[in-house]
Amino acid sequence: MLDEEFAAHLEGLRLAEPDAISWMFTAFRPDVERCFRQRPPEDRADLVQDVFLTAITRLHSFRGDRPAVLRAWLKSIAFHRWHHRWEADLVRQRHAGVALEVLLDLHPSHPAFSDERSDPALEAIEHDVIGRLLGCLTPGQAQAVHAHVIEGKSTRQIAADWGVPRERVRGLYKRGMARLRVAELTRSLVGDPA
Repeated sequence: MLDEEFAAHLEGLRLAEPDAISWMFTAFRPDVERCFRQRPPEDRADLVQDVFLTAITRLHSFRGDRPAVLRAWLKSIAFHRWHHRWEADLVRQRHAGVALEVLLDLHPSHPAFSDERSDPALEAIEHDVIGRLLGCLTPGQAQAVHAHVIEGKSTRQIAADWGVPRERVRGLYKRGMARLRVAELTRSLVGDPA
């Protein structure tokens, strides 16, 4: 049965009444904030506001009849905002990272850096450096990074070759590249032990 007080708040939200919006923000803000507790403090307030702004603009699509359903709906929006921000962070890291450029620069067979001339001594050094970089990864991550970066295969091709879902390959690749960036950063801060 639809709670009368909740129904009144919901109707007020649909009419964009300030009191109803204030009620929603006050009642559900702690739940939404908990979704972003792992984010840096400077991001949290913006993400919480984004969630409520999205909720207000999409309220016409809400079909719940209880506060718990509204709470779950807001958390769902928060999850999508969190995931979007997480992916944006990965893109920024990918373009700012050093490890990808190291792998691409050191391997002349990559299509982007193909060179007809090759020095056997240089190839041996490059092979050793790439081996050390890939040695920082789990076997699955190393295979995914090698296939994508060194061999130039798409994640779709790798998934087809391995007979696994594309998301599995993408996950291994992303985690591997993140680990390489951390290893490269650590090596630049501490110094290369080799």
